[in-house]
Amino acid sequence: MIFQTIQILDVLADIIGSILLFLKPIVVPIGQWMVSWINVATQFLKDNYGSSLTIYIIISVILVISGIIINIIWPGDKPSSTFQKDIEKTEEFEDKSDSDREKGIIDEIKRCKDCGNPVGDSEICPLCGARQV
Repeated sequence: MIFQTIQILDVLADIIGSILLFLKPIVVPIGQWMVSWINVATQFLKDNYGSSLTIYIIISVILVISGIIINIIWPGDKPSSTFQKDIEKTEEFEDKSDSDREKGIIDEIKRCKDCGNPVGDSEICPLCGARQV
């Protein structure tokens, strides 16, 4: 009911609803497939390993260990300890190549003798009016 009382929330709800209706032919089959394979997997585990918790413990340990390894290698916002040296070397190489390219471009620019303003191919500086002969 709150979406109908405030106009902007009503419009926002309409936009979200239209997007979901547009994506329904794509999302529904994916959801049905997910439900079906999860049902098959849980039924298989219940039939074959229903009385023993060993398989569930093994799956849990594998998930926890893989999560720990992934968080050590790719910790998110913090730089990774394993790959940090390679990243720093790559960044240094990119910085050197960018600075060399910038120096070459800056050296090629024709500047005014009086004020240092870039003049290009013109003989008169547009800033101070000095001749560049």
